[in-house]
Amino acid sequence: MGKLSLTDHDAVYIGSSHWVTILEEIRSIKDDLSDEQSIGPISRESTPFDAGFTRGAPPSRISLLASTTSFSREQILARMPPRKAVDRLVGQYFNTVDLSPVVLHRDTFLAEYANFWRDPSIVPIMWIGLLFSVMSMSAYLQQQDNEALGATSVESNDMLETYRALTIYCLVAGDYLRPSRYTIETLTLHFALEQNVSVDTYVGNWILMGVVIRIAFRTGLHRDPSHWPNIRPLQAELRRRTWMALYQMDFFTSIQLGLPRIIKDTQCDTRPPLSLMDSDIGLESVDYPPERPSTERTPLSHLIHRHAIIKVTAEIYEATETASPSSATRSILSAKIEKAVDSIPTWLRHKPLESSIAENPITLLSRINLDILIHKAVYLLHRWSFIKGSTGEESTKSNELCINAGLAILDHQRRINEELQPGGLMFAIRWRVAHVLNHEVLQATMILCFALSRFNESITTNPYAVYRRNDILDALKVSKGIWKEIADRSVEAQRAATTISSVLNNEPESSKFPGLVPSDGLFEQIPAISGQDYMSGFEFGNDMALDPSFLQIYDDVTFAGMLDEFVTEQS
Repeated sequence: MGKLSLTDHDAVYIGSSHWVTILEEIRSIKDDLSDEQSIGPISRESTPFDAGFTRGAPPSRISLLASTTSFSREQILARMPPRKAVDRLVGQYFNTVDLSPVVLHRDTFLAEYANFWRDPSIVPIMWIGLLFSVMSMSAYLQQQDNEALGATSVESNDMLETYRALTIYCLVAGDYLRPSRYTIETLTLHFALEQNVSVDTYVGNWILMGVVIRIAFRTGLHRDPSHWPNIRPLQAELRRRTWMALYQMDFFTSIQLGLPRIIKDTQCDTRPPLSLMDSDIGLESVDYPPERPSTERTPLSHLIHRHAIIKVTAEIYEATETASPSSATRSILSAKIEKAVDSIPTWLRHKPLESSIAENPITLLSRINLDILIHKAVYLLHRWSFIKGSTGEESTKSNELCINAGLAILDHQRRINEELQPGGLMFAIRWRVAHVLNHEVLQATMILCFALSRFNESITTNPYAVYRRNDILDALKVSKGIWKEIADRSVEAQRAATTISSVLNNEPESSKFPGLVPSDGLFEQIPAISGQDYMSGFEFGNDMALDPSFLQIYDDVTFAGMLDEFVTEQS
């Protein structure tokens, strides 16, 4: 079950799938971490239970969820930059932002943009907010470019915060709780910005997502447009695209905090959008154009295929959050994962970067993101048996799959980190590596820390027990270095590095394992992976069976609750 921290002042709950919940199961952490040494200032907000869930917005920033000073239309327009500056920001948005074809139709927006400059006084205030949200996204990209190049630009930071604030002023002036045209689009882009600028998990974003989803419900986005024949094809497709974006945002935001999703699939029937180019459909279209084949890449194709994986993962998340699924349920969900994976076209399937050096870096990153998501789905499905440590063939398989998933995700962390460096394959798109991936890597980190700590507890009975033990050690050592690189600006990264240090410090001396040979398989990647491959795990020989003690249940042990704080690495 999940974990509840209840005090006289507040109550904080996180679900059973969250990485902090896994952390609590690592018994050795309590022995190695001292209450007298902490990471930074000791406070209720810096505990592992909160896991970086910052309670308030960063200082000096306004929030849509807090009381905000109202600006009149005239005050807002007076802060609009010259057209040349806005042109550049709009151009950058449409040429670089993944959400651009999802939330906005390029030709339609540009026609409205031209009308705005002809007479700003007749344009709805909510459309002006949409324009500022577009400008905010581009300002964020410029800020990321400056940071990646080691330059600190006060001007770009101020520009980002100014346009972000003006977006909020427009939402308030347009009475966003009574949605009109452009409200959902503006809120969606505003949320995307908020999620990207937050390095650590911020609970306010989850609350904001709840507001956005409920406004989307109010506008009927959760129902497929086919129920209303009077909706024209372009409008119908834009509604489907926006709903797909909101569905994915709701999933990632909820799972980051280990809390329930806002969207309930049983109450929604909006189908995925068609995979089209913007030129395939326009305002005057009266019939739907034929969908592009899955073998053809469009601005929407990778998001549509990711949506299919997310739908299955969301179903697994809900089916496994409160209790271990039955064998029958696990079998059904496994089949759904395999079906979704097998539907992925060849060009989007994961394969080694070494064989993809001439491909578009966006495609490379899309493949990695999709592969991480699939491994996450596998872990969520099998995590109960993995954590509980039950015996039997089925549990052995679950342990194998979870360790495999953790190793695969940390290998992606390593490769992404390498290719984001100057000269790397992904350096030009470094801003696209969303902070949301941090949660997936944090979860994988805790999976492997837990596996290693379980092995160490049983070391006196069978020192050669856990197959791939050295792979786990190698992966955690590399991951620790990566987390340390960003620990000065991320509480979660700081905690991850400290947890790995603690687990590695408990690792027995290598001299006790004279016969242990490192595996060479950690950094090997398998091309053209199928759904069955993800679920089949590794083949074990008779001398590579999982240690039975790794699977035992520690009935005599109770855990006192969440640690109050993490501390620096023990000497």
